[in-house]
Amino acid sequence: MDSINIAIIGANGVGKSSFVQRALKLPQPPTSAIITFNWTEADGTQHTVHTFEVDLEGFDLEMNEPIRWPRQANGQMTPRVDGTMVLYDVTSKESIKLLPKTFSSLSVSNYTSFLVATKCDAPEDVRELDTASVSAAFPSVMASFCTSATSPNSQRECLQAMLRTVVGSHRKGVDRSDTASQRRRAASAANLEPLPDPLNNGRPESQHSKHSRASSDLSLLKGFSSGSNDNYYRTSSARPPRAFSGGNLGDEVLNPPVSTQLRQSGVRLDIGDPFNEMDESDVDSFRTSMTEDLPILQRSDENFMERQAKTMGVTFDDLVDRLLAPRMTRADQNFADVFLCLYRKFARPGHLFSAILARLERAKDDKTAHYLIKKGTQMRIIEVVAKWVSLYPGDFARPQTKKTLERFIAHLATEPAFLAAASMMRAQLENFVTEDDDTGWAHADDPPAEDEGAEAAAESKELEVNLGGSMDSLKIRDPAESAEVRRPSAVSELSSHGERDLGTGETNYQYFTYEDYEREAATMVPQASLPLSKVRYHIFMDLSADELAEEITRIDWVMFSSVRIRDWVRHVSLSSAEKEKCRSLKNANRLISHFNHVAKWVQNMILIRDKAKHRAPCLEKFMIIAHKLRKLNNYNGLGAIVAGLQNANIARLRATMAGVRPEVWKQYQSAEKLMLQAKSSFAYRLAWENSPLPRIPYMALHRKDLTAAEEGNKTFVGPNGDRINWKKFEILGEILLPIMKSQGAPYVEVSRQHQACRDLVLDCRMELDEDALYQRSKAVEPGPGAATSSTSDLKKKTLGFLKGG
Repeated sequence: MDSINIAIIGANGVGKSSFVQRALKLPQPPTSAIITFNWTEADGTQHTVHTFEVDLEGFDLEMNEPIRWPRQANGQMTPRVDGTMVLYDVTSKESIKLLPKTFSSLSVSNYTSFLVATKCDAPEDVRELDTASVSAAFPSVMASFCTSATSPNSQRECLQAMLRTVVGSHRKGVDRSDTASQRRRAASAANLEPLPDPLNNGRPESQHSKHSRASSDLSLLKGFSSGSNDNYYRTSSARPPRAFSGGNLGDEVLNPPVSTQLRQSGVRLDIGDPFNEMDESDVDSFRTSMTEDLPILQRSDENFMERQAKTMGVTFDDLVDRLLAPRMTRADQNFADVFLCLYRKFARPGHLFSAILARLERAKDDKTAHYLIKKGTQMRIIEVVAKWVSLYPGDFARPQTKKTLERFIAHLATEPAFLAAASMMRAQLENFVTEDDDTGWAHADDPPAEDEGAEAAAESKELEVNLGGSMDSLKIRDPAESAEVRRPSAVSELSSHGERDLGTGETNYQYFTYEDYEREAATMVPQASLPLSKVRYHIFMDLSADELAEEITRIDWVMFSSVRIRDWVRHVSLSSAEKEKCRSLKNANRLISHFNHVAKWVQNMILIRDKAKHRAPCLEKFMIIAHKLRKLNNYNGLGAIVAGLQNANIARLRATMAGVRPEVWKQYQSAEKLMLQAKSSFAYRLAWENSPLPRIPYMALHRKDLTAAEEGNKTFVGPNGDRINWKKFEILGEILLPIMKSQGAPYVEVSRQHQACRDLVLDCRMELDEDALYQRSKAVEPGPGAATSSTSDLKKKTLGFLKGG
């Protein structure tokens, strides 16, 4: 993998950080000195790209002299440079003051240079510079661009063009020697090139380190979409641009997933073993190697090693402070969702509640803050508690924690500003705070002794009586009305009551809470009551593919929505014995069993008929259903259909496949490609990230990602093992956040139940034994050279199968 280093140069305030933020789609301006990401070309060639910012004021510039790079860029050693992007602000003449010397030095040094105008969306009366005039003043630049906040693709296309130019130049053997680095090499035998590879966690690349770890902590994007070059403002005529010979870029797009909303650097889940964190020995090795590689003249910087050493992990107090801080960006909102979901891996509910109450008390007693600011801070903290109670009421089920919550609500009820919050939390406390799987999971509050439990129960009852009178004046919402906070996001617009249409056999359903979905999902367990025969085949062929796809999606949606987010974490982290004690894990197991059931159902339906001319229409219909499921964004159902069709029992039926219409086969292949495991399911991951709501994830893959993240990272790090490895939880959050958001957007258009489709999918008595299915497949379509069975022998061999075995 080649390394490309791009310098972002500009005067102070021109928008260098904003340029990088928009080009890489970061949630906030970068705080790291060097931003690293992977870029893949169309031919599969991968490059590691490092971008870093340099202020013009940091240069020692002279006309017609080679450029002398600063020794350090934002506290880190300046790497060799392959390309430069010089930014200026169209609203400030001062931003181009040093550009003549800059481009003169860059031209002498033979660097690939782009001129980039920022803030081009500013009104004409505010502009102080004309972009055409500025571009004409510097004929040595290779290309000029105009960028603005209102044109989000302008920054990306500019960076894309630079990468393609640098790669094309390297392939043509263009030498861009850095005279400053030559002087440093002359001064010392230690060579700074290449720098320690950040993708190896800062360690020098060696024969062993290349394969020992595959870190994804700094991998921010998977590539760039091939974009048009029409957005070039001008191409220099003085020096023709080097051919953008990199060809069309790969299919991957410059669209980082939720990872960039959680932290500065994203995570590539499609890289082998991507979840290993740096341990203490790695840090020591990195620091030692960096010291040895530094030229002697540069080792005099006493603070250099302090800047390289970074404290591992974060403290619990730091996380709580961030949880309660003002939410300025979407990343802050995502942090709160991930923290409340996963904090039990390192803290007890009582511990977190005490920390929150202490900060609330501090905010209340702050004499220096304005009254409105103080109330706003208190309301923000109370909002976090209210969200916590609504999403995870089981955390408050232990008597001591529940008693603390009751007293907290009673105190809120005495202040008019907090009456609404007290009302909502009181409704949650009375209706939902009971012991469940969350109560005793991971770091749990200590269960009380028997005598303490009786005393706590009596005190709780007394508090309820006392609070009952004080809360009578408050409007307590009906549990059905307050159910909207029981889901991570928006609630279904459906109703929990079924409305049967006797004329069509269709039923409308409405669900509000996990419990509603769980009750409905429990009715979707296969019954094996209908014999699988030719009658069932004809029923299947008569049904509409749209109705079948909608019913499969409705069943998948109910089962997917019945599984709480924490249940997926428990499903991959608990031992078998611990899983037996978790009642709610049956919902996840039911979803997995249903996936396998649908795959078997597909095989059984196709193998019912003896002749290929009858099997081909059935196979074709399943291909059409797969395409419909893709259009409905039901990836779990699509995966089940594809799993059935890719099974050897079906894939070997060449004569049957020959009867499928070419247009249907082509349509199916486009959907099938999404579920292939090539490149670690890259096609699916890309489609999933870009699919609008509503959608159902392919849970088999997401569960695999959760397992890798859980098992490949330690929860506590640091010399004393007392600091929290929040990077692990960021990785888990990147997987869980899209699932949370998906559960909050229901499938309104598939709310009608198609009873005939449901019965066909769930209640057929099928052959489940893999060997029996394979024998049936060989019987209906023998392989090349096999003796053809007579019709009577075929019926004898398949009689048990047709009855459902």
